[in-house]
Amino acid sequence: MKRAIVVSLVLVACNKGDATSSSASASASAPPPFTGALTGDRIMGSKDLVRPFDDWSKAQAKLEAQMGKATYVKDDKRFMWGVKQGDDCWYVEIEKQSDGTVGATQDPMKVSKGGALFNWDDCLIAAGARKETVDDPTAPGPPTDGKAIGVIDLRDGASKARTKWSNAKVTVRGFYMSTTTMVTNDGSTAHIAITAAKADLKNLISCVSSDVNVTQKMTQYTPITVTGTVDVQDMITGGGDRVVDVNLKDCNVTAQLLKAQ
Repeated sequence: MKRAIVVSLVLVACNKGDATSSSASASASAPPPFTGALTGDRIMGSKDLVRPFDDWSKAQAKLEAQMGKATYVKDDKRFMWGVKQGDDCWYVEIEKQSDGTVGATQDPMKVSKGGALFNWDDCLIAAGARKETVDDPTAPGPPTDGKAIGVIDLRDGASKARTKWSNAKVTVRGFYMSTTTMVTNDGSTAHIAITAAKADLKNLISCVSSDVNVTQKMTQYTPITVTGTVDVQDMITGGGDRVVDVNLKDCNVTAQLLKAQ
């Protein structure tokens, strides 16, 4: 019996040594990260290198061996590799999950200027050719005294300090331009266009109201004051440029205006 126990312990020790040796061998065989110039061909060649639920450390080693270190990383979750040459851009995006595995994977893609706008924007970010919008820490937030502000004040403030203005409730004054009624499965809404000044088509905001008849009797350039929740979004123009779009949702026209009519 004692001999059997001794033999068993020896076998366990041998197996443990083999596993350690195998792990060290696997680690040693992992290819080093690519350190050359990243190209579109290298990015396109990363297709199917990793799949969802793969171990992240192993997947990352494969990706870096093909393309080098990620050119863009956000919050240790969004890993992107991108390169831009002229009006063409190549990129791939791989998600890292909190449990240490691969999340969503995107096939590598080539995008050209004038093509799919949001893919073009993502590719420029991945390639370092476009920076994400960052708040100006010195920019003020929305007023807290409830006083009405102008359309330009809203657009300028929310563009510079998005996190301070997003979802804040504000009162805005301007001039009524037009109303477009949108009908969906959830019902109808009025999208009220408000301008900073008469004939000013550059400084416009949209005020989304559930009351589709609220502006029925208004004429163009009627002074208007509304209260709503600030909605800030990134928009991509037809030319592929990124702009910050500032509007109001859950909007109500003030009682003072209705009485004035």
